[in-house]
Amino acid sequence: MKKTLAALALAGSIALIGTAPAVAATYPALPPQAAVSDGTVGPGEQFVFTGQGFLAGESLTITVTPGNPPAASGANIAGGTSFSAKIPVFLAPSTFSATADAQGKVAFPISISEAGTYYITAVGNTSGVTVGPVTVQVAASLANTSGGAPLATTGGGLANTGADSGLVLWTIVGAGALAAGAASVVVVRRRAKTEAAA
Repeated sequence: MKKTLAALALAGSIALIGTAPAVAATYPALPPQAAVSDGTVGPGEQFVFTGQGFLAGESLTITVTPGNPPAASGANIAGGTSFSAKIPVFLAPSTFSATADAQGKVAFPISISEAGTYYITAVGNTSGVTVGPVTVQVAASLANTSGGAPLATTGGGLANTGADSGLVLWTIVGAGALAAGAASVVVVRRRAKTEAAA
């Protein structure tokens, strides 16, 4: 009877020790937290939402929720490469799917087209771990206006963009030089063949 109990105790301890590494492999290695690469962006400018503390390879739901107007009228919110559409963001926050890496981390690119304040959170679909909300301010004053300065007008009408007579002359000279070079190559090869045959 003592041998049977000892064998059961040994088998039970081996079973418990054998399952410990499997549990540790999926447990989040990092504390839950979230951040964005830039807290204030221009409309349509891409930034990266990062989060950690999830299970390795866990599927995630990332939610972008509008705060104050003018985002209430609708915005194009694009995340990753899978979604871009005009939606009434006050009525329905935008959600995206992502997957945590082997360390339980995620980096997700997002762009928002309308000015306003937005809150971003991520939830692990298996663990229930929630990170965020992180606040992003989309400022209309930071809109990309890098189209350059307007062209100055000189009052002389449009510039002449037609062919210049000097350009035509140099084109003819260049074509003549090309033809003369090709002819000289032909003559040199013929001479070399006749001398080799003689």
